[in-house]
Amino acid sequence: MRPLNNRKLKILYFSPDQTNWVKENWEYFKSSLNQISNVQVKVVSEGGAIEDIMKKNDFIPDFIFFDDIKKTKEIEVTGLNRVHIPKGVLTVDVHYCPGNFRRFVKRNKINLIFSVYRDAFFRYFPEFTEKFVWLPHHVYTAVFKDYKLEKSINYLLMGAVNNRVYPLRAAILKRMMTRVRGFVYHEHPGYKYFGENEREKVFIGKKYAEEINRSKIFFTDTGIYQYPIAKYYEVAACNSLIMGAGSRELNDLGFIHRKTFVEIDKANFKEKAKYYLRRKKRREQIARRGYKMVLANHTTEIRAQQFVDCVMRYLRWKSKLNKSTAGPEWMRLYHER
Repeated sequence: MRPLNNRKLKILYFSPDQTNWVKENWEYFKSSLNQISNVQVKVVSEGGAIEDIMKKNDFIPDFIFFDDIKKTKEIEVTGLNRVHIPKGVLTVDVHYCPGNFRRFVKRNKINLIFSVYRDAFFRYFPEFTEKFVWLPHHVYTAVFKDYKLEKSINYLLMGAVNNRVYPLRAAILKRMMTRVRGFVYHEHPGYKYFGENEREKVFIGKKYAEEINRSKIFFTDTGIYQYPIAKYYEVAACNSLIMGAGSRELNDLGFIHRKTFVEIDKANFKEKAKYYLRRKKRREQIARRGYKMVLANHTTEIRAQQFVDCVMRYLRWKSKLNKSTAGPEWMRLYHER
């Protein structure tokens, strides 16, 4: 392996173009990677033999990375098991086709697995603990920010409502929609690409962030998979009070009950919502602390730099020890960062 001293880290990044997708957070991530001075990223959206891809692009990487496996599954790359360049993959919805994911990791000799969710990853893939790197959600602050709009919405719920996957959201919608004044609900726009004209009519991107910013209280949850979903970060970045399910993972991320958000369940959400609506000062204090916490820890720029630091640390460790796979020593070094 070539030493990294005095040269840029070269990353071959497999990813479809997600510009104008309902959520563009990983496009923002790629853009932030490209702005790091000691990194050179080559994004590839087509498959083929890995040797041919590197030759065609005149790019010999230090690290090969696959974006969210759910989206890159259509980019079929062969020969990965034959190259000795370290490889990584991102998984977001860890419950999605776990058998296929296991086969991908083993067949292609993946060295590092970056997961947005920590606890769910360990539940689904305990055998990959030594390859695991926690890469939580992040917010792009050019879009998700405090627009300082009038707080004209008392209670807001946005997104998919499915009693099987999101029982808390379903309970909130059922009780709040017909019985509470000032409650607003917007359906999920759908997982798809949107044209410029469409983007002006649905709550995505800036329009989505502005609507969050108008709310005093925003409801969300972790669903049955107990995922600390992106809405927790997005709402906090827009300086609105988050009310949602809690978890140990959320606590470790900085979402702490009555400090940076308010934890609720199906039995108490209505009571707590009315309580905090009446107490403006207390509500705004918690929202403001959540806002500052996210800006200090969870921006896209911070996450991109953490990703690069992790890759460089791994490459240096691997080069020093001349090992083909990560192991307990790598994990010790990573978690002592």
